[in-house]
Amino acid sequence: MAMINIGASNAGDQFYRYKMPAIQSKIEGRGNGIKTNVVNLVEVSKALARPPMYTLKFFGNDLGALTKFDEKSGLAIVNGAHDAGKLAQSLEGFIKRFVQCFSCGNPETMIEISKRETIHLKCKACGALSDVDMRHKLCTYICKNPPEIKKDKKEKQLRRAEREREEAGAALDAEERRRRKAEKKEKKEKKEKKEKKEKKEKKEKKEHGEGEDAPEGASSASEADDDDDVEWQTDTSVAAAKARAVEQLTDGAASMVTVVAEKMKDANIEEESSEEEEDPRVSKLRAYAAKNDAAKTAEYLISDTLGVESKELGLVFLLEAIFDEDEPIPPQIKAKKDFLVAACPSDQLQRALLCAFERYVTETATSGFKVFSLILSTLYELDLVEEDIIKKWNVDVDAASNIEVEPKVAQAVRKQAAKFIDWLEDSDDDEDSD
Repeated sequence: MAMINIGASNAGDQFYRYKMPAIQSKIEGRGNGIKTNVVNLVEVSKALARPPMYTLKFFGNDLGALTKFDEKSGLAIVNGAHDAGKLAQSLEGFIKRFVQCFSCGNPETMIEISKRETIHLKCKACGALSDVDMRHKLCTYICKNPPEIKKDKKEKQLRRAEREREEAGAALDAEERRRRKAEKKEKKEKKEKKEKKEKKEKKEKKEHGEGEDAPEGASSASEADDDDDVEWQTDTSVAAAKARAVEQLTDGAASMVTVVAEKMKDANIEEESSEEEEDPRVSKLRAYAAKNDAAKTAEYLISDTLGVESKELGLVFLLEAIFDEDEPIPPQIKAKKDFLVAACPSDQLQRALLCAFERYVTETATSGFKVFSLILSTLYELDLVEEDIIKKWNVDVDAASNIEVEPKVAQAVRKQAAKFIDWLEDSDDDEDSD
């Protein structure tokens, strides 16, 4: 690989060193049929990120010779005898006109063709847009044979399709949660109805057995009821189970009933402990927000009455208070926008809002974790959080450490946010090119 120095036309004494293979030529034939085979034209053009035909056409125009290129074999022919030194000198002219940035001299540029068929070089280093002199003959060929579509645009289309699939998936998840919630509510109502019926029947049997005017048959029914006390007894504590076991069963059976009762108690304790209790301040804030507007709720959020230790934690409580964890988050952001705007008037609080969502989707509404990019997109579109704040939050993994978000969890959240962050970067690139 040869090292070629390329000077910057408008950058003073600044030079960039660009690594690419030295051009190789092979003179073939004799007389009027003499020609030059540019052996490694494809490799050279690939190093310059330009199609081989652009380079070969420039040679033809610069040297005043006919050219021929075979795309299948990569054979590049220039009529006449031209040594490697002469071709290298011509190649330098091609690089200065159609490759390097006119501002900083960097050879890493992309060709862009405007609607008016003018050619520009977009620099990947400084971002400058250089205007190519359209008087050169090669410009006509480039406009008629533009470079292939950049992969970036295809990637944007793929990201857009992925975002649409995520939205559809979120809608399906929401429908499934509503169905499960309805089933759970129906089961609970049936259970309460059954318990109420059993309690009523037991009360009627008890009154029937203890009544003064009860018929003779009632005494036997009462005795039968007494025999079934274990089944109808409402006191399910361990002590009551032991007492009933001692009174009614043998020693072996009594120990079995006691063990079962203890296991039932342990199961109930485990089930109750699995459901984490909500902070009382969240309940107070939810009740207050339901009766007051966004401005008053924002004042109450930082007041001594609620007693929140920090503004960051207060925003976590606000999300838990005004959002339904079983519903999709992006539509709720739009519905509760006024509350979020009132609670986050400064850049610092906008950053704290991102940290609050970071904790909310990893502890409370975990279904929002997979669509965190969509959450960021909604916050950005509604002007709830500025672009610079999102980017600063993204690079600071410890941003939410003061509200107990662990670094591993924070990294996972940022991985989910990567699609939206990439979209922001692409948008900036598009604006610069315009």
